[in-house]
Amino acid sequence: MMTPLKKWLSTSLGARLLAMLAGFLIVSSLVFLAAFAWFYRNQLARERLAASAQVSMLFQASLENAMVKRDLPGLREILRRLGRQPSVHRVMLANPKGEIRFASKSTLLKQPVVARELAGCGARCSGKWPPKRPYTRFYDDPALGSVLRTVKPIYNKPVCTPCHGPLKTHPVNGVLIADFDARNLQVSALAGAAGMAGAGALVMIVTLLSAWMFLRRYVLAPVEALKEASGRLAAGDFSARAKVDSGDELGRLAADFNVMAGKLKNMVDRLRAHDAFLQALIDAAPDGIRVIGPDYRIRLANRAYCRQAGCDPARLAGSFCYAAHGRDEPCPDTLVGCPIESLKREPGPIKVMHTHTSASGEKLPVEIIAAPLRDEATGETLIVEAIRDLQSQISITQEQRMAEMGQLATGVAHEIHNPLASVRLGLQAMARAAERGKPREEIFAYLSQVDEAVDQCISVTGKLLRLSMPPAGHVQIVDVAEIVTDVTSLLRFEAERQNVRITLDLNPDLRVLATDGEMRMIVLNLVQNAFHAMPDGGELAISQRRRGDMVEIAFADTGVGMSAETIARIFDPFFSRRADSAEGTGLGLTICRAIAERYGGSIRVESEEGKGAVFTVAMPSAEGGADKTGGKTRA
Repeated sequence: MMTPLKKWLSTSLGARLLAMLAGFLIVSSLVFLAAFAWFYRNQLARERLAASAQVSMLFQASLENAMVKRDLPGLREILRRLGRQPSVHRVMLANPKGEIRFASKSTLLKQPVVARELAGCGARCSGKWPPKRPYTRFYDDPALGSVLRTVKPIYNKPVCTPCHGPLKTHPVNGVLIADFDARNLQVSALAGAAGMAGAGALVMIVTLLSAWMFLRRYVLAPVEALKEASGRLAAGDFSARAKVDSGDELGRLAADFNVMAGKLKNMVDRLRAHDAFLQALIDAAPDGIRVIGPDYRIRLANRAYCRQAGCDPARLAGSFCYAAHGRDEPCPDTLVGCPIESLKREPGPIKVMHTHTSASGEKLPVEIIAAPLRDEATGETLIVEAIRDLQSQISITQEQRMAEMGQLATGVAHEIHNPLASVRLGLQAMARAAERGKPREEIFAYLSQVDEAVDQCISVTGKLLRLSMPPAGHVQIVDVAEIVTDVTSLLRFEAERQNVRITLDLNPDLRVLATDGEMRMIVLNLVQNAFHAMPDGGELAISQRRRGDMVEIAFADTGVGMSAETIARIFDPFFSRRADSAEGTGLGLTICRAIAERYGGSIRVESEEGKGAVFTVAMPSAEGGADKTGGKTRA
């Protein structure tokens, strides 16, 4: 578990800087302190050596004087007095043979001198006696502690040759050995080191406090302000800005951060505006649109699809696309025809028919056109689906009926024009007969002709009214022969203009269960569809027969026919392939099939290219009995 100190050191830049600075100062102080102590101790040693050398020279002078005067008691007294000095342990004078002749302590007399031990080199040197040059060294004595020893040879002089021999063979008359107390020297060195350590510690504390205050004011505070501003920016507050207090590097960094935050805010605003425009753009589409990711989640959907799904747009974002099929897992591609799986195999757009389930459980037949879309930002391949509600498209509204009626306007006008012209001629003839005083019988004859013409107009308008009436709310018994006769009579003028001959083979005893208006709409669409298939004229044969419990009405034309591919899609909504090259709505045959299926019927088509087509409508029969064959009529 991480301690608070370790956590603070790992998360705080100031703590790490302070710790690093403290460590550097401590290590450097220890190094400098050790160096200072070493140099200070050596300096004290050099000073003590210099002092001991001066004492030795003074003692040597006194000794030489006593030796010249042969004042041996005075020589001994000098050694004793020198040995009683507080800083002197002992003083010895050895002869060239290595025997101590004079000493500050009598116990040292007559003791031999071991040259190696005296020099402190042990077995590493030869230890020649007597030494040729003076030297000093520190050593530790078990009884005396730390000792500074001075060894100084007393050289032979001409004045001494009578007693000690010639200078060449006896260069040294004796060796003066003085041991000084070195403990004071170490105490002084330690005291100096302690004073230096205290001063260094004070300097280090002042340095650390100054460095901390500097870091806090000029580094940590600006960094903390930047951290706070960046945190607000990361949380979505694009108005966050860092305070700029200086013109140094951190101040310039804060200024650059503010510039970056401003640019980022502008970019986010543009992205939001673009997203809003994109959402408004797809919301304007009348069909449902949704964008699906490779993980089957809906990334985007418009209002039309939300209405189809019957749920809130906020709930759709991030939901799975297969929830529209009432499933909790991806749809089996072999059963449903998943656009995501299909587009993995096919590069182009595809078209499928599905049944979606809304949030309320209502089934909705839809037509889906799906296409891939690569997201350059993430590298993902998204699927865009345009979803058309077939139920609303197939529903026959009164406005659609009136639009179909508009196509009959020319033929109806022609059918009414001739009777009205007869009415006018009859009225004019009656007026002339009355002026000439003709008998009443002639006038009644003209009135009879006018009455017949008016009946024709009433008949035509009645047929048109029955065709345009909204469908009844209940099933009716419908006379198919009457409906076919009425509709084809309204289309007589259009047939003559397109050079199409209509033949009827109808049985007036066969009736179906449907509604009058919708059966008229089926006949109208199929007859007009036959006209479109014969742009150069031809023949349309309409026949009727009974097959089991169904009544079949066949519409056989001699038009251009259809390919197998066209037949497979002929009943799809908005699919139009008219032979006269005119632009159709593609809903006529879809509507006819929807009406037939609504009453338990069906529509099928048989065709070959160049050999015409036969559309057969099968509707439930309203009556039993044997099949009866009607006569053939022409229109």
